[in-house]
Amino acid sequence: MRPYTLAPEFVRDFQALQSGMSPGDQEILNTLMAAVISDPQGVERVQSFYDPQRPSWLTRSDPFVVHFAFDADADEVIFLNLFRRR
Repeated sequence: MRPYTLAPEFVRDFQALQSGMSPGDQEILNTLMAAVISDPQGVERVQSFYDPQRPSWLTRSDPFVVHFAFDADADEVIFLNLFRRR
Protein backbone atom coordinates (compact mmCIF):
# COMPACT_ATOMS: atom_id res chain seq x y z
CA MET A 1 0.00 0.00 0.00
CA ARG A 2 1.20 3.49 -0.86
CA PRO A 3 2.04 5.71 2.12
CA TYR A 4 -0.35 8.52 2.94
CA THR A 5 -0.53 11.45 5.33
CA LEU A 6 -3.53 13.15 6.92
CA ALA A 7 -3.00 16.90 7.10
CA PRO A 8 -4.14 18.53 10.37
CA GLU A 9 -6.99 20.20 8.46
CA PHE A 10 -8.19 16.83 7.17
CA VAL A 11 -8.20 15.41 10.70
CA ARG A 12 -10.11 18.48 11.92
CA ASP A 13 -12.65 18.13 9.11
CA PHE A 14 -13.09 14.41 9.77
CA GLN A 15 -13.60 14.95 13.50
CA ALA A 16 -16.23 17.59 12.78
CA LEU A 17 -18.15 15.21 10.50
CA GLN A 18 -17.58 11.89 12.26
CA SER A 19 -20.42 12.08 14.78
CA GLY A 20 -23.00 12.55 12.00
CA MET A 21 -21.69 9.76 9.78
CA SER A 22 -23.72 6.61 9.29
CA PRO A 23 -22.03 3.24 8.73
CA GLY A 24 -22.83 3.72 5.03
CA ASP A 25 -21.13 7.12 5.04
CA GLN A 26 -18.06 5.58 6.66
CA GLU A 27 -17.92 2.90 3.99
CA ILE A 28 -18.24 5.50 1.21
CA LEU A 29 -15.39 7.55 2.69
CA ASN A 30 -13.20 4.48 3.28
CA THR A 31 -13.75 3.33 -0.31
CA LEU A 32 -13.00 6.79 -1.70
CA MET A 33 -9.81 7.17 0.30
CA ALA A 34 -8.68 3.64 -0.64
CA ALA A 35 -9.22 4.46 -4.33
CA VAL A 36 -7.11 7.62 -4.00
CA ILE A 37 -4.33 5.79 -2.17
CA SER A 38 -4.38 2.94 -4.68
CA ASP A 39 -4.23 5.14 -7.80
CA PRO A 40 -4.05 8.89 -7.07
CA GLN A 41 -3.51 9.76 -10.71
CA GLY A 42 -6.25 7.45 -11.99
CA VAL A 43 -9.23 8.51 -9.89
CA GLU A 44 -11.71 10.91 -11.45
CA ARG A 45 -10.53 14.29 -10.20
CA VAL A 46 -10.33 18.00 -10.95
CA GLN A 47 -7.41 20.24 -10.17
CA SER A 48 -8.11 22.57 -7.26
CA PHE A 49 -5.77 25.44 -8.30
CA TYR A 50 -5.54 26.27 -4.59
CA ASP A 51 -1.75 26.60 -4.58
CA PRO A 52 0.02 26.60 -7.98
CA GLN A 53 3.32 25.68 -6.29
CA ARG A 54 1.76 22.52 -4.83
CA PRO A 55 -0.79 21.00 -7.21
CA SER A 56 -3.78 19.36 -5.58
CA TRP A 57 -7.03 17.79 -6.69
CA LEU A 58 -10.62 17.27 -5.65
CA THR A 59 -12.40 13.96 -6.01
CA ARG A 60 -15.83 12.98 -4.78
CA SER A 61 -18.16 10.20 -3.92
CA ASP A 62 -21.45 11.58 -2.65
CA PRO A 63 -21.79 12.97 -0.11
CA PHE A 64 -18.02 13.53 0.31
CA VAL A 65 -15.40 15.60 -1.50
CA VAL A 66 -11.75 14.91 -0.70
CA HIS A 67 -9.00 17.46 -1.37
CA PHE A 68 -5.66 15.72 -1.83
CA ALA A 69 -2.15 16.12 -3.18
CA PHE A 70 0.17 13.50 -4.59
CA ASP A 71 3.92 13.72 -4.17
CA ALA A 72 5.16 11.62 -7.08
CA ASP A 73 8.79 11.79 -5.92
CA ALA A 74 7.91 10.31 -2.52
CA ASP A 75 5.03 8.23 -3.97
CA GLU A 76 2.84 9.57 -1.16
CA VAL A 77 -0.74 10.82 -0.99
CA ILE A 78 -1.51 13.76 1.30
CA PHE A 79 -5.16 14.18 2.30
CA LEU A 80 -5.66 17.92 2.78
CA ASN A 81 -9.36 18.52 3.44
CA LEU A 82 -12.65 16.67 3.71
CA PHE A 83 -15.99 18.19 2.77
CA ARG A 84 -19.54 16.89 3.00
CA ARG A 85 -22.36 18.01 0.74
CA ARG A 86 -25.25 19.41 2.72
